[in-house]
Amino acid sequence: MDPLSDVLDLLDFKSSIYFQKDFCGNWKMSIANTGFAQFHFIVRGAAVIEHEGQLEQLSSGDLVVFPKGATHAISDKPDSPATSGQDVIAQMQGGDEPFLAGEATTRMVCGHFEYDLTHQHPLVRELPSRILLKTGELEMGALVSPLISLIVNETLKKEMGSRTVTQHLSQALFASVLRAYFEQEENPPGFYSGIKDPRIIPALSAIHEPDGWKHSLADLASIAGMSRSSFASKFKEHVRQTPGDYALNWRMFKASQALEKPGLTIDQIAQDFGYGSGSAFSRAFRAVIGASPSQLRSAKLRTLGQDAA
Repeated sequence: MDPLSDVLDLLDFKSSIYFQKDFCGNWKMSIANTGFAQFHFIVRGAAVIEHEGQLEQLSSGDLVVFPKGATHAISDKPDSPATSGQDVIAQMQGGDEPFLAGEATTRMVCGHFEYDLTHQHPLVRELPSRILLKTGELEMGALVSPLISLIVNETLKKEMGSRTVTQHLSQALFASVLRAYFEQEENPPGFYSGIKDPRIIPALSAIHEPDGWKHSLADLASIAGMSRSSFASKFKEHVRQTPGDYALNWRMFKASQALEKPGLTIDQIAQDFGYGSGSAFSRAFRAVIGASPSQLRSAKLRTLGQDAA
């Protein structure tokens, strides 16, 4: 199993492209936290990002992502008059084109990745508030521009199957962003450092197998080629959870995904995940997820109904 892909699959990943447009003269967009992981890709020219009191210069080919939807601003220069990002989109939807006065300085693609920003998997919890990739300096830089171009084209064409194609392209883009970000970090955070450790990744992969919850600590230590005590210590050092806690949490995360299938009863799901009774499963589920299986299923079905509407 590939744990990173496995986690991304669990997050029910979607994306949206707001626009690809030219910005001329003096311009500035202020972007509030909308609950989405917003991104900006500089196709041509330059821009300045303001975030948490810090300024960062962007140039052609650079990509900035706010994985937790942080408030920020992007402009030609910090003292330019600001317009909210929502107003910019509303103007464009109404047929107007803001920021066209003066010489064209920047072409930019803006959009967002949509997933559960509150998910308790450590990969999500450990994401920084901002990821800046100077793609010209990275091996993966050659992947970003083509992927964004494909996503933009699919969004504009709206042909049959475009939603599925866009979803998979966006997941590929986000996975590439994560790999590039964590690989350039000298001390990547827990889950990703576990993926990079050649002793821990086989055990993580075993936990992510369909019946990975069946593995004991002794099994996982053997897979890692370590003693039980050394493995348990090293695993917790990297992943910041004990092997048992990580395995239980992953088991419940997968069970929560199964709750989206209306044909399965909670007792059936309990049996599929190794519990002899629905009540025992519900207690373990509530301890990890913070809600009972029936409560979460009702919430998921309401959300699906709202999406369909």
